[in-house]
Amino acid sequence: MPNSFNGPLSQHVLLVLSCGFVACDRLTPPSAADSRRDSAAEAPSNLTVFDAKQSFKEVTGELGIPNPNLPYPDGTFMAPEITPGSVAVFDFDNDGLLDILEVRHPAPSPWEAQRETSEPNRLYRQGTDGRFVLVPNAGGAAGKGFHHGVAVGDVNGDGFADVYLCNLSGPDNFFLNAGNGTFVDAMEGAGFLSSPNKLLVSEENWSSTAAFFDCDRDGDLDLWVVHFATFDPSRKCKATSTTDELDYCGPHTFPGQLATLWRNDGRGVFTDATAESGINMPGRGWGVIAADLTGDGLADVFQANDEEANQFWVNQGDGTFADEALLRGCALNAFGSVEANMGVAVGDARNTGIGLDLYVTHISGETNTLWATQGDGLFADSTGIAGMGMIDRPFTGWGCGFFDYDNDGLLDLAVANGRVARGPVRPEADVGPFWNRFAEPNLLFRGEPGGRMVDVSSTSGDFTKKLEVHRALAFADLRNRGAVDLITMNLDNTLRVFRNQAVPPGHHWLQVLPMVGKREALGARVTLAAGGRTRAALCLRAYSYLASNDPRVHFGLGTSMSVDSLEIGWPSGKPERERFEVREIDRVLTVQQGAGQSL
Repeated sequence: MPNSFNGPLSQHVLLVLSCGFVACDRLTPPSAADSRRDSAAEAPSNLTVFDAKQSFKEVTGELGIPNPNLPYPDGTFMAPEITPGSVAVFDFDNDGLLDILEVRHPAPSPWEAQRETSEPNRLYRQGTDGRFVLVPNAGGAAGKGFHHGVAVGDVNGDGFADVYLCNLSGPDNFFLNAGNGTFVDAMEGAGFLSSPNKLLVSEENWSSTAAFFDCDRDGDLDLWVVHFATFDPSRKCKATSTTDELDYCGPHTFPGQLATLWRNDGRGVFTDATAESGINMPGRGWGVIAADLTGDGLADVFQANDEEANQFWVNQGDGTFADEALLRGCALNAFGSVEANMGVAVGDARNTGIGLDLYVTHISGETNTLWATQGDGLFADSTGIAGMGMIDRPFTGWGCGFFDYDNDGLLDLAVANGRVARGPVRPEADVGPFWNRFAEPNLLFRGEPGGRMVDVSSTSGDFTKKLEVHRALAFADLRNRGAVDLITMNLDNTLRVFRNQAVPPGHHWLQVLPMVGKREALGARVTLAAGGRTRAALCLRAYSYLASNDPRVHFGLGTSMSVDSLEIGWPSGKPERERFEVREIDRVLTVQQGAGQSL
């Protein structure tokens, strides 16, 4: 891989502070960790990339990741074939480098064959040179079934990330990380086949995506699995009422399914707690955020539902959840209308420090919606104020996420697009005659003070240049250089990696990884003050659409040379909040629960 993809690694040595910071190499004997840090410090330091005219450059091939060289088969107008395309970015072998799991799905074919086909996943291990090498059999996580979304989390606290895969037509997959570079099938041993709900193992099951989170503050990760609908392959839909030309049936054609809540016993064994938790309303679910969104310290769940009201399952603190989306203002848009809700992002879009805003992508003809927090667990549709509606209305959005791509201290936004119904072919489309009618460009917005977003897609380079049928969009700092890269997974099982080269010289950063023992504190709220701004963000893997992301909380600092304060709100509440001292910037800081100053 060209050196230009690397950052100045001499500036990325993990900071170890006496107040309780520990190195990201936390599971490796000190001698090995020290050796890796020493070798990183000796790497060349003149490797920073900046290109104001091409913020993101595709480097998939340079990194050793192949793309399909055969045309993707034409669609058969079975709804499940228009929705998938999933990816996970995580360090599966704990070597300090992020790896990529390409979650694959079967290509269109006669439905009975398509449903029974399993396209093996691909796992790419990143080497110290930044190139990726295919791991045989995905290290044991090749999977079986019609895959959709993916969730990553350490379910037994051993320090190694485990993988849950959502499937259509049959049971899901769960792979326990053995800690030796391989995964073992643990679906039965982890309790996922013992649910009284037989739908979960039947041909009618359609799990769309999932999120690990600590729902009961007991210090381990529970699991929320989103379900979409009960698919009926006998249903046929036409493009219009005046033609016999087929098209994909809309979501309203199929009845929604209940989400499933799985409680962890602390050892990585799960029990179906859906009924006792009060989750009693089905929904055609896609995107999900599982974290404290009301500010009371308890983890909630926001579920984006397609062509029906969103659900906001608010944690009641007694083991139950209640859907309060309508009461809290995020069920419908400002006009009181349901929308085709799909991908979900969460972030402090206005840099207020008082709370977290929600952003949801929609089908063409609807604007993507920004629900701004009011600071008290209530939300208001602020799409018009943000200024993105007229730009994104023509497109169908899927994966999305807030991130500071240029490290100026203001959140930006990326959106992956691709139609679900045939449309006019744009001349730039090049994915075959059938799929050209579904191809769209991606979008990139730059944040301005006050929360307004400006369309900068024309200078975003390859990320927005290529018209394809995009679905998942993942966010990760692949080379630990303080610049967040973008990874997409398309409908035709095409994976693309886009290197961030938009950070100008002199813009600083800090990444924070909150830890509970040996695992990431998913759902932890990180609040940082620097340069006269206070910002809040979450340690999350599950957001966007069918994606699992880099959980490190990234803050661009602009030209600020220091951080005034750093506070962590812990999901388990033991303690509730802590303050940590930050002595240096342009670093990844790993902070342990219980090692800071209690607040």
